[in-house]
Amino acid sequence: MANYYFSRIDGKSAGFWTASAILAGLVLGWLVATLIRFTNGFYLTGQSTSVTWGGAKVIFVLFVGLSAGSLMISGLAVIFKQKEYKVLSRVAAFNSVLFMVGALSILISDWGRPDRLFLPFYMINPRSMLSLNAFIYMSYMAIGVLYLWAQFKENERWTNVMGTMAVIAAVFVHSGTGFIFGIINGRDLYFSSITPLAFVVAALSSGTALAMIMLYFTFKYTKRYLDTRFFLQLSKIMLGLMIFVFYLVTIEHLTHLYDPEFQHGETFIMFGGNMFTFIFWVQLYLVGLFIPIFILFNPSTRNRIGWILAASAMHIFGVLGERMIFVLPGQVLAQPIMPGYELSSGFQDGLNIFYIPRLIEWIQFVGIFALVGLVYLMGLKLLPLMPREGIFVKPVHAEEPVEETEEEESVGAVEGLAEGAQA
Repeated sequence: MANYYFSRIDGKSAGFWTASAILAGLVLGWLVATLIRFTNGFYLTGQSTSVTWGGAKVIFVLFVGLSAGSLMISGLAVIFKQKEYKVLSRVAAFNSVLFMVGALSILISDWGRPDRLFLPFYMINPRSMLSLNAFIYMSYMAIGVLYLWAQFKENERWTNVMGTMAVIAAVFVHSGTGFIFGIINGRDLYFSSITPLAFVVAALSSGTALAMIMLYFTFKYTKRYLDTRFFLQLSKIMLGLMIFVFYLVTIEHLTHLYDPEFQHGETFIMFGGNMFTFIFWVQLYLVGLFIPIFILFNPSTRNRIGWILAASAMHIFGVLGERMIFVLPGQVLAQPIMPGYELSSGFQDGLNIFYIPRLIEWIQFVGIFALVGLVYLMGLKLLPLMPREGIFVKPVHAEEPVEETEEEESVGAVEGLAEGAQA
């Protein structure tokens, strides 16, 4: 088994500091937009008394999934004894904490009363998933930090212990997020016992996709060698998870479509000819599932780095659409207040609500992605997260070769290590 020697990146190039400066400017925009919203009120956004969970909540759910998925990928070397994935363990564990920080940051910046941050910790409601999740999220982050610390100390015993706890916590944290929506029985499009499981599986698939994309570009731009067989193995894992996501999402919507109580909501999404119909069929199913599955099944594309990364990016985009379908239509669709009667109201009761994020929300959305990117770059510079080289330790004859072309340069073709990398 190969030993991986981790080090910081040099981080002295003009490109590194230019990217950092741009990201810092976008983060500043997020902070200013959040302050303006807090001082002036929610009327500046596209939200209303009906749509109180807007685009920020979509990003929150997406980030929680990416966090949980990243931590589970990190746990491959611990739980399943796949030591070849130790090359991913540190950066994936770091990303899990980073994305959870991003998720909570966008959540708090979307509150009308962020000063009530500590309210769930001393006014506990054991029947409320929102109350319980405050403890689940904090415990999850603490475990993730301790798991990363154990890896920095190269303490194998505590790494195994904390890695096992981290994977279990990742399952709980995203199941808990799924339960927030799945147990809302007052709105047809939310209530489902499958939602927590679907959330976990989509977190795993999108986390795997994210790991491959970040791994590829981080190694490429730091000029570190990475064996291309990592992508071949991870793409097989992602393919299986994508098929499982397809199965769960399909049976959930078909079950709702079969039940007369839920037919109105499902018809609104699947055949309503609205924005959500496009997201459902094009963003989720076509771009997020069908095309990536075809790419990873097709012998002419499944072994090519460029196609694998394209499939990964498309799947993350599709999971974003899945999160939008989970969060938004349940609020946009009118609730039958008096079944069997027509209702007229000046407060938009009984009407479908139109929601489009406004400029101040878009600034916040861009800013939170910039925050994640900026902290990631600083983490690479300040912490020994990246191995000096990524060697796949399994025998060559056990794997299929990965094809390379001039247009799709493999990371494995990068020669040498980063000059000036700190030991």
